Amino acid sequence: MIIYLKGTVLNNNMNERIILHDSVKGISSQGTHAGSIICKHGNPSDSIIFCDNLTISEENSIEIHEGLIVGFEYNEVLDKKTAFSRKINLNESINNTLLEYAVLIPNRIMDQFEEGQFSESYPFALTLLHTAGLYLLENSLVRINHLDFVIGEILKNPVCLVENGIVLADRVVIDEKGNPVFYDGIIVGRDQEENLSVSHEPIVFVEDINLIYIIILGRESLRE
Repeated sequence: MIIYLKGTVLNNNMNERIILHDSVKGISSQGTHAGSIICKHGNPSDSIIFCDNLTISEENSIEIHEGLIVGFEYNEVLDKKTAFSRKINLNESINNTLLEYAVLIPNRIMDQFEEGQFSESYPFALTLLHTAGLYLLENSLVRINHLDFVIGEILKNPVCLVENGIVLADRVVIDEKGNPVFYDGIIVGRDQEENLSVSHEPIVFVEDINLIYIIILGRESLRE
């Protein structure tokens, strides 16, 4: 199935029990949650956190232990924004948190994702040794655009932020028009009514009008 992201995101049949936190809808599920969790956070702006644990306490705090945060931040040495990925321990009050949402990905979707992964030995797949920014749109201006340099290449471990969602894929290929095509993708996002949804799609086309950033995760950032 092919999905076009055009300002709304995918299935609206998500069970609320896997929405751990949603600041827009006022949802917070108290307790300790374990599994494959994807979060969107505002510090640095529009960052994505991957973790396998999240606790929302009765005292209304949100805790994440040894998650992986990915995004763009200002690099003083280079005097520009660059992509980053690093471990994070988060402990914030719900009343003051910049965590927009946290979603527990169902096991069936993770199984589909793992079944669709390419072998690391695939001869034409490129996996970077460091985390790198492939594309960045900021304040309506394209700050980084390396898409033309990798047209036709298969890049492993892309993370993509679009207008209303997140795409985590096994690989991405830039087509002849310079548009990214994601393969074996987990998609989290909001529909027109601001409801969170999640799905797995074998192929995901993203139109450039909705694209905010693409980051390729380096090997040192990935868990064994």
